[in-house]
Amino acid sequence: MSDTPIWLEAFPHDFEVAHERTLRGLSKVLERVYYPGARRDGGRDGAWLRIRSAGGRVWTGVFASRLEAGRLSLIASWPQPSTLFVAVGDGPYLVRADDPDAWSRIDRPTVRHFAPAPDVGLCLLLDDDRLSAFDAQGLAWESEHLGPDAVWLGRLDDEVHLRAGDVLHRVRLRHGGTTSETASW
Repeated sequence: MSDTPIWLEAFPHDFEVAHERTLRGLSKVLERVYYPGARRDGGRDGAWLRIRSAGGRVWTGVFASRLEAGRLSLIASWPQPSTLFVAVGDGPYLVRADDPDAWSRIDRPTVRHFAPAPDVGLCLLLDDDRLSAFDAQGLAWESEHLGPDAVWLGRLDDEVHLRAGDVLHRVRLRHGGTTSETASW
């Protein structure tokens, strides 16, 4: 079984993350935090991540996983530099690297695509309903309903292009306005 991919280059960040099992021979970390809940007394098994904040705090986060086909499995940086994005096949989490008790779940349980847009300070998440954009403060905008068949085609200038069947959706990065039209191909 392979580890969940780590993509820290998505956004500027001030922490370090590694899969716990890759750190053999290093001392054990006494602080182990289980998610959801930021519990110290145990929880469901999942992705074990060693996290080091900019201030030097080192702890292990254990993120419950429910790896489902078609769901996002990714650990990444986030528009807020001290925040870690964790998706392990279930609803994604945001966790502060410098404060493991400061965490939240993003209400996108069916997220299946993560696209950073650091030039505009947005992280784009595609789920079975719509495209959502998050900035350092939280949810910036949501597109109109796109449906579970929407497929990411890519970003072109200030728009994201998606396709669902014979419909092309163009979502504007500035505010999420959505234009849908019959695809010409």
